[in-house]
Amino acid sequence: MAKMFDSPAMRETLRRIVRSRMAFKGMEYKDLAAALEDLGVHQNESNLRSKVNNGSLGAQLFVYILMAMDMKSLELEQVHEVLNEVQSQAPEGGEAAV
Repeated sequence: MAKMFDSPAMRETLRRIVRSRMAFKGMEYKDLAAALEDLGVHQNESNLRSKVNNGSLGAQLFVYILMAMDMKSLELEQVHEVLNEVQSQAPEGGEAAV
């Protein structure tokens, strides 16, 4: 039985949000891991890369990642825009695969 809130489209949305912000800030995973460590969140580079690329971030880690990248705000409208883009790119009749 699939998890009710386990959406491939939302996982892809989270991945795109984090990766685009990392690119904007010129951050690599080692930089993000160090910034998280400064906040008291222990994530090694490899584990962090896996979680971001799979979009399998818990809510707390996602918020800490946003803080570590010095994001001051994230409008739900932005999330909706990315999610709509992901869904529009999904194969007909299904969700985007991650």
